[in-house]
Amino acid sequence: MRLLSTKDFKVKEFFTDIPLYAILSHTWEQEEVTYQDIQNLDVAKSKAGFLKVLGACARARHYHFDWIWIDSCCINKESSAELSEALNSMYQYYEDAAVCYVYLSDVSRDYHPRSNFKDSRWFRRGWTLQELLAPEFVVFLDRNWERIGTRWSLRDLVSVATGIPVDVLKGQIISKYSIAQRMSWAAFRETTRPEDQAYCLMGIFGVSMSPIYGEGGAKAFMRLQQEIIRISDDRSIFAWVAAPSMDLASSEEDKPRGLLARSPYEFRMSGDVRPSITEVMGNKSSYSFNNNGLHIHLPLNPTSSSSVHSGEDMFLAHLLCQSTRDGSYLTIYLRKTSGHQYVRCYADEILLTSSPPAMERVRELMVREHLVTGRRFRISNTSGATKYNIELLRSAWDFLYHSSQPDSCIVSCIDEHTVSVIRKMDWGVIQYKSQKTGDLFGIDLTFSKPALKMNGGTFIRDASVRRDTLQGKLNGGGYIFIASERTGDPQEKIEIGYLAKDDPEICLWTSPLRVPDLGIIVSSRLSTKIVDYHLKFEGVFPPDPFCRITQDMVYATAFRPHPDDLQESHHTFRVLTFRWDDWDGQWPTYIIHVAFGLQGSSVWTDVVVQNPSFHRETSERVWKSYLESGTRAQKRTKGMEVKSKVDSETLTAVIQKANNLQLGDYLLRMHIQ
Repeated sequence: MRLLSTKDFKVKEFFTDIPLYAILSHTWEQEEVTYQDIQNLDVAKSKAGFLKVLGACARARHYHFDWIWIDSCCINKESSAELSEALNSMYQYYEDAAVCYVYLSDVSRDYHPRSNFKDSRWFRRGWTLQELLAPEFVVFLDRNWERIGTRWSLRDLVSVATGIPVDVLKGQIISKYSIAQRMSWAAFRETTRPEDQAYCLMGIFGVSMSPIYGEGGAKAFMRLQQEIIRISDDRSIFAWVAAPSMDLASSEEDKPRGLLARSPYEFRMSGDVRPSITEVMGNKSSYSFNNNGLHIHLPLNPTSSSSVHSGEDMFLAHLLCQSTRDGSYLTIYLRKTSGHQYVRCYADEILLTSSPPAMERVRELMVREHLVTGRRFRISNTSGATKYNIELLRSAWDFLYHSSQPDSCIVSCIDEHTVSVIRKMDWGVIQYKSQKTGDLFGIDLTFSKPALKMNGGTFIRDASVRRDTLQGKLNGGGYIFIASERTGDPQEKIEIGYLAKDDPEICLWTSPLRVPDLGIIVSSRLSTKIVDYHLKFEGVFPPDPFCRITQDMVYATAFRPHPDDLQESHHTFRVLTFRWDDWDGQWPTYIIHVAFGLQGSSVWTDVVVQNPSFHRETSERVWKSYLESGTRAQKRTKGMEVKSKVDSETLTAVIQKANNLQLGDYLLRMHIQ
């Protein structure tokens, strides 16, 4: 691999004895510095992207790294062989780095410091998924290269932004999660080249494949699945739901399919799918992909006559997977075409059943595909340091070094806010005191991970290798934070931050992540007797951090009241707003507000239809009308079906309990009759 010198910006290639290095994760912008550019510094400096190279190298150099890897200028993309090697090795590059700097060029500390960073486009890019998961230590930086936090300290917000479970961000081995669930983490991400939707996932699944730009995204993704099948018998790889056709007049999702998906987006509903339990299959658990389709053993049940999709040749095939939500079993529809050959039908559905598969019904079959044109173990670099550099961040400048206790350390001041510490004994505590409030805290350096000593007494420590940030409450009501920053030399860096008791950010740092009690999908299709109309989503109020918006639906959430939620930040109901523009001119434009939520243990909905030419309420005003003192408060007891007048027609909205694999437990559909 090639590395960039943080001192003179020269690129050097290493084959063995690779030095300790930092690595940069970023989103590409205008005039990035390429490998060819960096060979001539005058050319490189003329590019706008050189400021990013300067910032990354300065950050790494500050923490004593002599080398850094930056994809834009460390890969010779003019060589197809080198590009192929780099794409297949990318996950390993990030995994082996001492620290990964995530540079968010569209985030500023003037506005966040935690509240809006999750809206960065970095969280929507395909390649950044592995760059989030592979490194051991990840630091998020704003546009001015100021530290926002780490993957550990921001794990709740990163989980909300990405859909990745908090345990993964804390260091849980990702291979323990099902293929379907890992695919779902990439479902809402985008890449510039369609083939990269597959190539960017190779490292996450531990496979390699040659990139062939120009083959198309669907074909590349099918090749990726074939490579995964070679090393895994987890049948959750078949737990996907077909993406709807953009052409509402056609019914693409009803066309026969095979068992392989066409894009990560088709796994958008699969975040709660467990790995398949293949032990019950014995020696029939393996399956393979041949030139005439996928050969596999599956439990098959004929569809009942009461089923919507029934017939002599229609079967329900069990995938041997369960939902983590309620333990339901996942089944798909297969239609027999001849002999042992089958195709998947109704690919936009995965039926959830309460009954386990009947193993006496296991059949050997071949599903025809409609073809379209490991991590290695890493030794953790734990500290065990005897030398420390302790720096007060700007938020904590009111605190000053007070003393070491008793005389266990040699302390020297580097500047007004930074001290250098050499631990003389097997233990040592460095104390700080506020000039304004008199608050005291100490940093205990006894163990391999620093601990906090609060208010002269209580210790806060965590032996977890992954944990890099500790927080403690001071007597004055504020919070102190210490973060261990990875460096390129044996000296460990400790940074200290502070939040005052009246800072609204405190609840973000100290409140545990609450999982929504209600998740609902609202279809963006408005059905009439003749045709389905597409509704344009305009927004949700109050804002929902768990919200997901796709071409055919909106997923939103609500909570039950909780006595500890003093700020009422976990809302019990929300309002989704859609715009209906009738393309054939038979109807005027309408604004449709869909309210939904929880009232006790019951789910309710209501619809407000307005013609903006005459009158339009904002989403916020509509939401406030459902409060206890609002004009529509009684609507919250009306139940799961509601009707509203649209001229001479009636718009009906119905919430139903989901019986297919989807995000959340409920589905709301709207139709006019």
